[in-house]
Amino acid sequence: MKEKSHRMEKINSLLKKEISDIILHEYEIGQDNFITISVIDTKADLSQADVYVSALKDEDKIVEALNKESGHIRHILGKKIRMKKTPKLIFKKDIFKLQI
Repeated sequence: MKEKSHRMEKINSLLKKEISDIILHEYEIGQDNFITISVIDTKADLSQADVYVSALKDEDKIVEALNKESGHIRHILGKKIRMKKTPKLIFKKDIFKLQI
């Protein structure tokens, strides 16, 4: 992965926090599960953000559900943060986690 600028690191950190809060408070998909957003990789032009998600169980179903709701999550995110452009959210299974 290419090294990110300080600005992009701040954006990714902000998106990670806000998306986590939205999932926790707006959706019931994680009530009996532990869902974590591990990495966010946002394009420099803010057109898209790849959101890597891990879950203790039903990870494929969680990612599928989040992708179905990505437009609504993006809408809520746009209201919560001040950015020129709110990126399109693409949820993916966490490829960075350690296999034990």
